[in-house]
Amino acid sequence: MTEIPEHLLKRSKERRAAIGGEDAPAEDAAPATDAPAPAAEAAAPAPVAAAAAPAEVTPPPKPVRPEVAAALKRRKIPFWAIPVLAGLPLWAYVYESTLEPPPAGESDPFVLGESVYGGCAGCHGANGGGTSGPALTGVLETWPDYRDHMMWVKLGDPGWPADTYGATDKPKTSGMPEHQAMSDQELAQVVLYERTAFGGLEPTSEEYLALVEIAEGHVTFEEAGLGPESEADGVDPSELASG
Repeated sequence: MTEIPEHLLKRSKERRAAIGGEDAPAEDAAPATDAPAPAAEAAAPAPVAAAAAPAEVTPPPKPVRPEVAAALKRRKIPFWAIPVLAGLPLWAYVYESTLEPPPAGESDPFVLGESVYGGCAGCHGANGGGTSGPALTGVLETWPDYRDHMMWVKLGDPGWPADTYGATDKPKTSGMPEHQAMSDQELAQVVLYERTAFGGLEPTSEEYLALVEIAEGHVTFEEAGLGPESEADGVDPSELASG
């Protein structure tokens, strides 16, 4: 259809109004062409929604190595071991209750020395007063140095090089046997006992503590060295070595 120009439509309306006595339409009346947009435009299709983001794909789990799978399936504790483990605390308690503490003084060098002296009591007496052998009550005067006393017990009459022994120059009578088989610890233990029980050696003295060091194995007779009487009478230093 051919569209009529707007100015011709306006002029036609004015003429009809003059003939028929109608009021002229307002100047600002909206032209017929300003009608609402066709319904087709209102019903324009909605824009297509944006495509949804693709869902995140979870990678498949890595296969478990055969040795790991075997370790996971392996039983950590056998069923039969569970009651055994449960009973261990009770067994430990019973076992501990059966243990007896060591006798008092079992490791005391003085007590050990008394035991060693038991083999000497037949000659020197149980109280050191002497029987077939000399009394030991004056042992500290005979042997002022404990190292000479130890060497005398070790060598006896047969091994002592001089004709006399000790600080009092007592003559040898061939009555004192040698004790070469004694260890350094045993020599120190029996000498400690004799000097303390019969000579009155003070347990707090340096000499007592020095004998304890040898009696407990912390120091050897060789490390302690020869005493003055042993050196004066010509004892060979090689005799210090433990037999």
